[in-house]
Amino acid sequence: MKHIILIISVVGILLMPACRSKFQKALKSPDNKQKLELAEYYYKKKDFYRAQVLFEQLEEVYSGTSMAEKILYYNAQCNYGLKSYQIAGFQFKTYYESYPTGMFAEECLYLNAYCSYLESQEYELDQTDTYKAIETLKLFINVYPESKFISECNVLIDRLRYKLSFKAYKTAKLYFDIGEYKSSIVALKNVGRDFPEVAQKEEIDFLVVKSYYLLAVRSIPEKQQQRFNETIEAFNEFAELYTESSKYFNDAKTIKTKAEQALKKIENNKS
Repeated sequence: MKHIILIISVVGILLMPACRSKFQKALKSPDNKQKLELAEYYYKKKDFYRAQVLFEQLEEVYSGTSMAEKILYYNAQCNYGLKSYQIAGFQFKTYYESYPTGMFAEECLYLNAYCSYLESQEYELDQTDTYKAIETLKLFINVYPESKFISECNVLIDRLRYKLSFKAYKTAKLYFDIGEYKSSIVALKNVGRDFPEVAQKEEIDFLVVKSYYLLAVRSIPEKQQQRFNETIEAFNEFAELYTESSKYFNDAKTIKTKAEQALKKIENNKS
């Protein structure tokens, strides 16, 4: 067995220069037909680097011919295989725009969207690419509503929206954590409005109640009555959404009680 492995290894080493030589010769060869055959050979072997270099050379050669469509598709797939998603996405989009009725049109529009999805940054970073990815996925759904890729597109959109909602939640929570309660109220409410499916919805709604209360406690006397009343209103809205089984319900109810006691104290001080 060891002898067989050794023989295979030796043969592989001996063939490597030959493969390299074949590729180098093809790069310089004026025989475009042979170059195309070799490019397709490398593509089928998933040697995307060599295939892509050859297809890149052939794009201009076959521009305006019946082969141009196929070469553009293969070139895009090579860049996709090399994880050059920005370039691949651009090429997939170019294919769709150039050949909207082509045999790969649906696949290319989907892969353009999927490349955008792969370009989306982690939630801590800028989310411009995330919004772009959502739009490209929605575009695909609108163009091909009966496509086999629809369910996958919906899954991808959900993942992207989760990322955006989590970033919005973390930003709003940061306002709360540093004691910027007026800002946290606005930010927390925006999260609930913009992302009603947000995973932290219950916590967010509770933090709105708590933010109103802590804002009232830290307010000047002239504004406390109004803000304690807003705390109670926020609790009532919370209580309409969640039962006593909520893990935040007792804490929210305690806050409401404290707000009511504070209001009584204010009324007593006026009389």
